[in-house]
Amino acid sequence: MNRLRVIALIVIVLLCALFVYIAEDIPVFGDPNAPPIKSVELFTLEVDHVASLMDQHVVPEKLSKELAKRGLPPPSRVEKIPGIEGEWNAFIAKEELHYAKEEKYYWIREEGDKLRISRYAFVARWIEKGLEETAVTNMVTYGLADYRGYDTLGETTVIFTAGVSVILLLRRRSRL
Repeated sequence: MNRLRVIALIVIVLLCALFVYIAEDIPVFGDPNAPPIKSVELFTLEVDHVASLMDQHVVPEKLSKELAKRGLPPPSRVEKIPGIEGEWNAFIAKEELHYAKEEKYYWIREEGDKLRISRYAFVARWIEKGLEETAVTNMVTYGLADYRGYDTLGETTVIFTAGVSVILLLRRRSRL
């Protein structure tokens, strides 16, 4: 075996191992409440009077201080999720020039005597606002074309592998 074939074999084995490692964390196909798709839990707070303040659309000072302590933006307003008892959405005022509207950013839910504060994943925003912001009907297309910074490791690996394969298929033995 020549050296190039050995290197190619090692790269293929490493990529296969990487794909097996990644595939273990992939949620069940189509599960709308899978944690990577819905939200990322940040921290918990004691309920005390915080829940009653949020029912009145008031952002509790305790919540704002805890978020600021962690370097996260404080919510500008809180809204009860219709039809669900003990759950709220918190919105932030964005500092973007092109999309300056408020954004649904935190998901707050009451569980027993604790409030669980979670941050919506980017995918939740992508599904809700992607068509409006990009005017492209295909979710994959606007994800790759407009939200370039949010590409996944798997897609990057596939594109890299395809590029290397094309180069290897089209190369001339005398030049490489």
